[in-house]
Amino acid sequence: MPRSPASILPPRQISRLVCTSPAGRLSARVVLPSRPSGAAPLLVLHGISRNARELTELFRPEAERTGRTVIVPHFGDRAWPVFQRPSRKARPDQALLALLAAFEAAFPEQAGPVSLFGHSGGAQLAHRFAMLFPQRVADLHIAAAGWYCLPNRQMAYPYGLADSAAPRDLFWARRHGVGLRRFLDRPIHVYVGSRDTTRDEALRQTPELDRLQGETRLARARTYIQALRGAAAAEGCSPRIALHELPGCAHDVAWAVRHAGLARMVTAPAQTGLSSAA
Repeated sequence: MPRSPASILPPRQISRLVCTSPAGRLSARVVLPSRPSGAAPLLVLHGISRNARELTELFRPEAERTGRTVIVPHFGDRAWPVFQRPSRKARPDQALLALLAAFEAAFPEQAGPVSLFGHSGGAQLAHRFAMLFPQRVADLHIAAAGWYCLPNRQMAYPYGLADSAAPRDLFWARRHGVGLRRFLDRPIHVYVGSRDTTRDEALRQTPELDRLQGETRLARARTYIQALRGAAAAEGCSPRIALHELPGCAHDVAWAVRHAGLARMVTAPAQTGLSSAA
């Protein structure tokens, strides 16, 4: 019987994966642990600094410790000037689906829903991808998103799921809302630094957004958690939602990994009963 691609690679190898789809070209680094545990692969999405290489190294020790494969896509700035939110102009969600299909073709023994993590701009894409394709996500981990699409059917898209005045938003509002109950029916972890309160240039700032979600990433994470819990209750789901406020952390994923144990928290075994952790 022929061996799978995973079994013939040397231990701790970082493999390359490239896929091309109508949405665009997307490459990824794949960290393969020497002793696979059989746990779901972890898909790690970078932010607007596009630090895929750094995230690969930050999560590589956890891949080896836990036996989990880690997939880190790179949305290059030329092909993907904007990747945080699916729209008519850019479909990073479709590129991720194509990447996961390519991964499963190369490693069929690891096919199935993935754990999904994103930081900053990557967290924006991660929670929107999970809303669009909940069947592809086993559990969701989002850190320090600048803002969120709230699971609120009365709030206009893109801040919520109600139709807005813009015709181009009608499809997206409805598409995000179709699988809402299924999206809420999984472990969801939100991470944010206790010092992530700076209104820097990368933070989206509008009067409406500040009013609806708060003025800082810390405030907006708290708003999102409350919105998730309210939506879960309305949809009849048993909430498995946790907020993790990382002490002493600002908006620096490397610091959060090295000093607050972020990567270890993300790769910890999924918990069935989650509660708020501050």
